[in-house]
Amino acid sequence: MSRRFGVVLASLLVTLGGVGCGADELPDNSRLLDAFEQGRTGVWVGGHGTIAQVLADETTTIGFPRQRFNVRVDDQLTVLVQHSLTESGRVPAQRGDVIAFQGRYEFNASGGTISHTHRDASQPGSGGWVRYDGVTYQ
Repeated sequence: MSRRFGVVLASLLVTLGGVGCGADELPDNSRLLDAFEQGRTGVWVGGHGTIAQVLADETTTIGFPRQRFNVRVDDQLTVLVQHSLTESGRVPAQRGDVIAFQGRYEFNASGGTISHTHRDASQPGSGGWVRYDGVTYQ
């Protein structure tokens, strides 16, 4: 099965089932997958996936707490989503839940990191967010 076909099939199954993310349409992963394949960094992306692991919160070097998830985007890519708890509320998602997200992608060989998942008028689309069970956290 080709990588693109697998992504389309997974997206279709999740959309039809309305699992985890609520009935909202899930954002396409193509820009995120392209950024990973090209090794691009600092790219604003949206996407969705299944939480593979809920990690412990961490505090940034300037003292802001972040919630962290490893999110399986497709059968070959897992990204770390770092969600600001200073700017937004905690996302009550658990392992196996589907989330959608928008934020800034930073490439690394392990899959990359999505950050800036909070409202920011200076960013495309007024900033980032995480959506779970029909609720948008920004």
